[in-house]
Amino acid sequence: MHATQLLQGTPLWVYAIFAVLLYLGLRRLRSGVQSLARVWAVPAVFIAWGLFGLAAHAGAPLETLARWFVGALAGGALGYGSLDPAALAFDHQRRLVRQPGSALPLLRNLGIFGAHYVLQVIAAIQPQLHDSALGWDLVVSGFSAGYFAGWAVRFLAGQRRAPQTDLAAMA
Repeated sequence: MHATQLLQGTPLWVYAIFAVLLYLGLRRLRSGVQSLARVWAVPAVFIAWGLFGLAAHAGAPLETLARWFVGALAGGALGYGSLDPAALAFDHQRRLVRQPGSALPLLRNLGIFGAHYVLQVIAAIQPQLHDSALGWDLVVSGFSAGYFAGWAVRFLAGQRRAPQTDLAAMA
């Protein structure tokens, strides 16, 4: 199968998700102030996607859970360590947060998306690798949910300890 055939066979909604993740990642290259609701949108989507991957996987329940949790533990540790709460500023009254610019969100979002995409394509076009690719996709689902759960724990801890900062002029 050629790349053009592969891309033509990709559903439009996959391109839409890719475009949104690319846009959000590019926005995070610069420092900025956002509402807390907006900050939580990407983690919520990736956690839901990770849980959906677990729920949708057909296979031996113990093996499925083990693969997913291996990914979740690795992702959780990485997600927890990826955030420096001291680099954030919170306006608790207006529910705003200022985050420093970083390439990490772009790389992380596209990396998880790309891993899912490649593994799903392999499962679809290589019958002999179907089960193996879906097994690894399950690990990626766990990693995704775990990463953002670890990130969320660190973010919330930083938010609770952060002093009030007036970010209204920067919003």
